[in-house]
Amino acid sequence: MSLPLTRKDMNTIASPIRLVLLCLALAASGLLQACDPGPSEPAAGFEMPTFSDPLLAEGRSVWMGTCRACHLMGAGGAPAVTDYPNWQPRIAKGLPTLFKSPLHGIKDEDGQYKMPPRGGNERLTDRQIEAAVEYMVASVEFLHQQANRH
Repeated sequence: MSLPLTRKDMNTIASPIRLVLLCLALAASGLLQACDPGPSEPAAGFEMPTFSDPLLAEGRSVWMGTCRACHLMGAGGAPAVTDYPNWQPRIAKGLPTLFKSPLHGIKDEDGQYKMPPRGGNERLTDRQIEAAVEYMVASVEFLHQQANRH
């Protein structure tokens, strides 16, 4: 192609760019659809627990950055951290079982991901995902204990 570019040249270049942008938009909407916003945030002043254990502190950081979007309020069918009755049977299965879902994803009856593998964050290591799960379990139990005190 020589300069200056003709209208035909511009259309030839723009067509693949439009296709890439369309693919990116569709991919993003698919990920966001799995975790639609749902209800509003918890009451003002609600904060996720912090723990002194370094593993749980790392897990909190991962959870706040990746898992919070769906698990804070239960968006897209994800069990909310405040929904102890929903978590109780999951926790009873043990951590190794709980690690599998965020590592490999969860599909619905139609084969579509309700939760994408790695919670949709491919940069996370297995250990970071496990730390986030351990943090979530500790938080669910802590929040349940706090709710029963009142």
